[in-house]
Amino acid sequence: MNNKIIDFASQGKTKDRQFVTALARGLEILRCFGKAGPILGNQDLATMTKLPKPTVSRLTHTLVQLGYLKNAPGTNQLQLDIGVLALGQRLLNNLAIKNIADPYMRNLAEYSKSAVAIAARDRLQMLYLHVVHGESNSTMRRPIGSTLPIHSSAMGRACLAAMQDEERNFILQHLKDKHSREEWNVINENLEQAFQDYKEFGCCFSIGEWHSNVNAVAVPLIHQDDIFVFNCGGPNFQLNEQFLRQDVAPRLINMIINIQESM
Repeated sequence: MNNKIIDFASQGKTKDRQFVTALARGLEILRCFGKAGPILGNQDLATMTKLPKPTVSRLTHTLVQLGYLKNAPGTNQLQLDIGVLALGQRLLNNLAIKNIADPYMRNLAEYSKSAVAIAARDRLQMLYLHVVHGESNSTMRRPIGSTLPIHSSAMGRACLAAMQDEERNFILQHLKDKHSREEWNVINENLEQAFQDYKEFGCCFSIGEWHSNVNAVAVPLIHQDDIFVFNCGGPNFQLNEQFLRQDVAPRLINMIINIQESM
């Protein structure tokens, strides 16, 4: 089960004796950047992580010394440094699936005139690992590192649908705890429909649910213990529901079959 900790508060409650809390706190500091802005002060970080400010100050000092944070020019605040990018780029370089999938993704992107992307789960979000944009006049461009909510995006729904029951229930419980009862009822209903679509069609959809004028379809690819999700999405004037369901979705499913065979 890939039960990665979803919220920082649970880190302090874990019973795992191998879990290093100090390391977890430092990494959580890095995760804060981008949520509230690219430049943050120690007080901002203390508020976001609910850690004492002296603890945050020691952690950020260490991260600066290691090259993961740096002082923002002309301020006493902080921003991410090149060390973070170096780690991320090494991960992307090691993703063989990206290189195998790229030509297939380009073919579908050109055909649909929309974006085709690969993502993987990061807590309660889907994180873009690679994206190919088709030729279109759309200004909707989502770069590598962009995130989508796991419950309302086609990618997130496909990821949940492909999970083992135990891991899926773990995620769903966190989603339930995070939202009000009314919000959860809507989310749960939409997810049940997505799971039914996956059983019936082999893919999941988001028809204006992540964003009111964006439609998307997604298909998971399970490789060893990892779930990678491929999607094709774009503005509804380019990807209307009928075109998406009847034409793009079968092509995306066939693309996944070809990628699996190539691997």
